[in-house]
Amino acid sequence: MTDQSTHPTRKSLLIPSLAPLYAALTPLAFTWLRVICGVALMVHGWPKFLDPLGATGMVAGIGFAPAAFWSVALSMTEFLGGLLLALGLLTRLAAAGATVILLVTVYFHWIQLDQGYGGAELSLIWSAVTLYFVGAGGGRFSVDALFKRTL
Repeated sequence: MTDQSTHPTRKSLLIPSLAPLYAALTPLAFTWLRVICGVALMVHGWPKFLDPLGATGMVAGIGFAPAAFWSVALSMTEFLGGLLLALGLLTRLAAAGATVILLVTVYFHWIQLDQGYGGAELSLIWSAVTLYFVGAGGGRFSVDALFKRTL
């Protein structure tokens, strides 16, 4: 991305001499956010990955049918999608899957469990992060960049 928000011009900065620092930090911060997001998804998804049918009751309760299929899809998407996101491999696809899952968890906590914003807050924040990677891709330090191809 080369828009104003990620690469301010020297002219737009209050302290123009900081431009090189910001230019150096931007790809590192981008990578750090992508990796941490992916690892968080993997950690959260690991128990589901070990027992892919373990969430069958929960997904059935939300209204997904057939529940066994959606439980396995949730398990694989959360853990393997997190791994792909951390690596920056098929980043947009992995981030899109994670975003869908996170938006479902927003509904689950906010509406189904009636926890409101407080219950859905983390899912809202993480869905914003994953949605960002749907648009931005894997960035400079990603497997996608090594292949010079992205979705």
